[in-house]
Amino acid sequence: MDYLIIILAVAVSLAITFWPLRRRKRVWFVGDVESDLTVVIREREEALRALKDLEEDLLSRKLSRADYDRLRPQYLERAKELTLKYDETREKLEVARKRVLAQAADNAKL
Repeated sequence: MDYLIIILAVAVSLAITFWPLRRRKRVWFVGDVESDLTVVIREREEALRALKDLEEDLLSRKLSRADYDRLRPQYLERAKELTLKYDETREKLEVARKRVLAQAADNAKL
């Protein structure tokens, strides 16, 4: 009788341990792509706003033309870099979404 209880306890323990492995694989979109996109969007907006503020400072004569000519290329370069980074991040996000949709379609077939 004791052997039967031990065998039953081992069988239940194995079932509890390995049952989750028997389920179909779930597709989870986990990663930092979304948060990266949010950060890039925020930084890009800040860079574009700084460029606009620079223009407004020139027009309101808070900034000299020499300072404007010195700062504008730096601001433009930063905005350009962030726009390129934004495009790259959007492409990564699109690739990830396509992969998740393909995996979900494969799992639906099972």
